[in-house]
Order: sequence, then structure tokens, then C-alpha cells
Amino acid sequence: MDRVTGNPYLLFMKHRYFGLIFIILALVFCDCSSYVQRTVWQSLTKIGDPVPPPPHMIATPIFQNIKLRVSWVGHATVLIQIHDKLIITDPLFTNTIGMVVKRFVKPGLDPSLLTKVDFTLISHVHFDHLSYGSLDVLPKNGTLVFPYGIARYVPDFGFNKINELKPWDVIESDSVRITAVPAQHFTGRYGFDRDWMGDIGYTGYVIEYRGIAVFFAGDTGYDSELFKEIGRRFKIDLAIIPIAPSSGNGIGSRVHVSPLGALTIFKDVGATYMMPIHFGTMLFGSTANPQGPLEQLSAIAATEGISDRIIGLEIGEQRILY
Repeated sequence: MDRVTGNPYLLFMKHRYFGLIFIILALVFCDCSSYVQRTVWQSLTKIGDPVPPPPHMIATPIFQNIKLRVSWVGHATVLIQIHDKLIITDPLFTNTIGMVVKRFVKPGLDPSLLTKVDFTLISHVHFDHLSYGSLDVLPKNGTLVFPYGIARYVPDFGFNKINELKPWDVIESDSVRITAVPAQHFTGRYGFDRDWMGDIGYTGYVIEYRGIAVFFAGDTGYDSELFKEIGRRFKIDLAIIPIAPSSGNGIGSRVHVSPLGALTIFKDVGATYMMPIHFGTMLFGSTANPQGPLEQLSAIAATEGISDRIIGLEIGEQRILY
């Protein structure tokens, strides 16, 4: 008997209205911040509006004869090709998160074009990073990887292999080496479950294959020792780092880096290139310019003379690095 059909809790979790029910309950019964309240309220006022198409669409998910290519699907969803291997991070293809928080723009990839995904990486349990509807539509012929402590939240979608990793745990398959690396974020999916989960359930990853290393930070705040340690352990070609929702001139909040904080992580890990993510896709408590975080990042990078090392993509855009 599989994990879903044999477990009423997981059956309920997979129900299409589960996220909506729990978000509403959390807003009613929990001490939600004005940020969360603004996010939900603004999304609800636009819930019937059509979601605009992305500026680009990925027509060719995998290329021949390249070493490293990245494609931004939107939010924290990145399609990474290293030689012949395809990796996707935090897949999000739905028009809303939990049927409430709305996209500014549709994803830049039709997942039906994917005939294989070697590794699907989940950084943490939050709705915009662990999306049941999105995992449902992906090919299942690869490996699903997620942080230690969230297996109870992950129904059996039928992936060929499943790995649950603690920070610094390593898996190796078909010459690909994936290391879970620490992040500074927070756990829990529904607000009230944070206390019993403790300090587990979120991570970043370093993917290594045939001389190429890519760091995916997931969702994180800044910790100088944590990221410098990652830099000491790996020679990273590309760092994929969130730049929102924190803003301002500082380094960001405890759980979300700002553009300046993201650049600081980039320098700490010693990567050759940086790709900013986690901006311009979802309505997160503000009607400000969705491209504001990227503009702020670009301005800081220009003053530091490193603009040529920032891979700022539009949704649906692809870039071959090597």
C-alpha cells in the first residue's frame, strides 16, 4: 500500500482545497503579521483577474553539447542543465499558492515539454516551494530530494527515487553528487505547526557533476559563517540566490535576504556567477515594482564592478554559461 492511499492524513493533504482551508484558519486563529494579511487580501481582490503570460517561454528544455545552462521558470523554479543532466528547483507551475496568493505572471515553461527530470529539489515545506499540483505534473523518472523532517508533508507522487537529506548529507547517483547545505530560514507549512517541527525542514543544495558545481540557496536569511563554510567546501560556478521579499538598504531580515544580502552570500560562497530568483513572480504583500529587487541588485553590482557576473534573467529566459 502506498504512502497516500494508506494514510488518511496524506489523502487530506492532497485534496485541492487543503491549502485554502489552512491559510484561512491560520489567518483567523494565528497572530498573523500585517505582511501576511496584505498578501492574502491583495491576492483575494485580484483572484478573478487573468494571469498575464511571461515575457518568454522555454521551448527547448534541454540542449545538446553544453556544460551549464540555466532557465528561469519563475519564483524559485529554475531548470538547470549540467551536461546531459536536468535538475529543477522548487517547481511551481500553479497560478496561485494555496489557491490564494496570486502570480503576477505565468510560469515560463509548460511542464508537459519535460520528458525527463533527473533530480527535483525541494528546499523547504512552504507552499511556494513545495507545491503539490506542480509535483503532480512533472516526470517521475528521476529522484525527488527534500529536507529531513518534512516527509509527513510529501505524499507519494510516484517518483523513481526519494531522498530526505539533513544539512551536509550527500547523495550520489549516475555521477551526480548532491549535498544538502544549511540555510537560515524557518519551518512549518501552516503557521501553527512551526513549534512541533523545531529547527528542521529547510535547506539549500550544491549540485556537482563532471566538473561543474551549482549552489541553490533555497530561501534564506544571512549568516556569515554558514555561507563562508559553503565557500570553503565547494568551488561553485553558479550561485542561485533569492533577492526578495526583503528590501531596503540593509542585508535583509533573519529569514529573507535583501539584494545586498544576496550579493554578500554570492561573495561568501565564492561563486563565479550569481543568478537572482524569488522576485517578480508572486504578489507578496506589496504593489511595488515587481522588478524593484533586480534593479536594486543591479545598481549595487554596478557600483562594485561585478555586473558581468550577475545573470539577471526574465521569466522564461535561458542562458548558457559554458
